[in-house]
Amino acid sequence: MPGPRRLACGTLALACLLPLQAAADALIEHMHDATVRVICIDNQGQPGTGSGFVVGSGAYVVTNWHVAGCTAEGGQALVLLHAERRDQAKAQVLAHDADKDLAILRLDHPSGRPEVSFSTVATIERRDPVTAVGFPGAADEMGGVTAITEATMTAGVVSRILPRPAGSDQGAQLVQISAAINPGNSGGPLFDVYGRVIGVNTMKALIPVPTVGGDGEGITLQRVPSGEGIGWAVVSDEVLPFLDRLGIDYEVSRSRPGAFLRLWYREPLLATLLVLLTLTAVTAIVLATTRRGRALVKEGVTRGSILARPRQQGTPPIKQRPARHAFLRGIRGAYAGVSVPLADGQQVAIGRDPSMVHLVLPRDQPGVSKRHAVISYDAGSGLFRLEDCWSSNGTFLTGGTRVTPGQTRALRPGDGFYLALPDVSFEVGLE
Repeated sequence: MPGPRRLACGTLALACLLPLQAAADALIEHMHDATVRVICIDNQGQPGTGSGFVVGSGAYVVTNWHVAGCTAEGGQALVLLHAERRDQAKAQVLAHDADKDLAILRLDHPSGRPEVSFSTVATIERRDPVTAVGFPGAADEMGGVTAITEATMTAGVVSRILPRPAGSDQGAQLVQISAAINPGNSGGPLFDVYGRVIGVNTMKALIPVPTVGGDGEGITLQRVPSGEGIGWAVVSDEVLPFLDRLGIDYEVSRSRPGAFLRLWYREPLLATLLVLLTLTAVTAIVLATTRRGRALVKEGVTRGSILARPRQQGTPPIKQRPARHAFLRGIRGAYAGVSVPLADGQQVAIGRDPSMVHLVLPRDQPGVSKRHAVISYDAGSGLFRLEDCWSSNGTFLTGGTRVTPGQTRALRPGDGFYLALPDVSFEVGLE
């Protein structure tokens, strides 16, 4: 059976990890639910399919222009919201840019889907993790009815960030990714590790290959990949000006998160362990550098050793020595014969000024300063601490050794000291 301390540590680690897992699951659900399938039916009744994502409180969708391009010739764009309820919304193209391959659609009724937040290209670097979400047509064949509205999620990294084109009519800035995207992913969101859209998935490396039909006739061109793990997305910076012009609200992050936050999202277990180690180190420092901490450690070690030591049969139980009380006793002077109790860590100042000290000496003793000395007791070490407060005439140990001003001098029970002259002397002890 695990010990109480191990069980407590395990419980603490589990308590830290469970919220992380719940947050990760919620993030995945948000990315999935914000992604929609976009269908464009041309004037011949032939449908084309792609992907998009929701913005503007669920009333607008961002996609590629080549996904919704049939509308330029009288076609109709649709956004499929729920397959089983046959819920689909007609979409009107509010704005598009063929050079940047972007389009903004307005739905004829609210989608009921969560909207995305954005992050600019300034927040990403090569090798950053990314997730591409969309509806590749090849996956529909194996997914059944649910695949129509159940998006596919693929993971990869940022492979390269292409420079921004010189002119506004020279196309959009692109980011190269290793996440798998295929026909049907076009227009779908590219998320960073924090669930923010950093780009719009646009194309992958394809080349046309002539294909001969089964009867040996009818040569057609079929696009096949020309390389693995090579895809491109239009950076979100190209989308935001469209939303600004249309007055569509959005959230955007323009600065790169700190190193610990990036570690927290990439490696939550490692980040949790680092937090626990840091808390352990801070606790150890506090215990090692404070009197109360040292006393607790000493008490714990003593108690633990007593509890851990097996007791022989017939041996009487160990009786702990009762706690002893510290005191300061006057030997000569106004407080001769008077004992003042000293609590652990309590400081008692001695001098002539009532506003500055606890133990007030008569004003007819000019050799004693207003705040002459301070005495305290440390239960952890069993020693007393005497400090001269830069007095005019000094503080001396019995025997004549002067205490260095501003420095603490350790006293054992039974030791004595005096202020300026032996006429004002004290001793410390335990009883």
